[in-house]
Amino acid sequence: MIFPVNEKAFGQSFHEESVELPMAQGILKGTLELPETTEPCPVLLIIAGSGPTDRDGNNPFGLTPNNLKMLADNLAQQGIASLRYDKRGIGKSIFNIKEKDVVIEDYVQDANALVTKLRQDKRFSSVIIAGHSEGAFVGILVAQQQPIDGLISLAGPGYPLQKIILRQISERQPQLYQASADIITKLEQGTRVKVNDPALQSLFRSSVQPFLISEFRYNPSTEISKVKIPILLIQGTRDLQLQVADAKSLQLANPNAKLVIIDGMNHILKFVPNDIQSNINSYSDPIRPLAAPLIPAITDFIKQISMDGNK
Repeated sequence: MIFPVNEKAFGQSFHEESVELPMAQGILKGTLELPETTEPCPVLLIIAGSGPTDRDGNNPFGLTPNNLKMLADNLAQQGIASLRYDKRGIGKSIFNIKEKDVVIEDYVQDANALVTKLRQDKRFSSVIIAGHSEGAFVGILVAQQQPIDGLISLAGPGYPLQKIILRQISERQPQLYQASADIITKLEQGTRVKVNDPALQSLFRSSVQPFLISEFRYNPSTEISKVKIPILLIQGTRDLQLQVADAKSLQLANPNAKLVIIDGMNHILKFVPNDIQSNINSYSDPIRPLAAPLIPAITDFIKQISMDGNK
């Protein structure tokens, strides 16, 4: 289905199409954003980050940065198509599953299927993955399995998830550090844990433990070292969830990757003042624009891939 209204800001006009992809336990639903062109164009598969984040970058708990929708709109104005989608069990991607049934490999499988769909579409000259946060790690795993043309990590992790969790806890709730470390040690061994402390229920609840166990097996830097295609690493200096050190760890593991550090950009890819409250407030601001250097960095990377492909 094509939406009837075309949109245009300061670049090319574009339109949206609804996408549905049946899977074994449900249907993945997404939005394909297409610039108005008669020539094949590059397309990005945009993979959202952790938790109940939908295709636009929003979640039902009041966090509405709309950053992934903004990313798609801006790229379409530059002649770059994109497909963003609701992960299984999130938004309109209704699946016959419970939280306890989901592991990281399921997200990889879904992204794999969408890449295959895009590669079969003659409207696209190249297929590139752009993963945000945890979605960047999913993208790394997909890039090992699919013949894609490029990989973009947007504020992606460079260290194992358990190390990131413990660092965040040590910074924000140090009184919970030892109990969290004990739980993580058990989960790393593949052992489920009974969590009695209410303060730790949200993070380590029983239903999310299978997912944590599955992701704790991986180190993003180890996995990115196996990827042989062009890679762009983008990281902001005011990210409250990940750090510049994460991006540098990824580049150290894969020295051919291009690293772009954007001063003043936070985790949701927006420029914020240097104070924590403004940073936090931006997560509920659907109007605040993306950091200005972001789109040019992505566009230049994709243009280079196109130039190299035409040689």
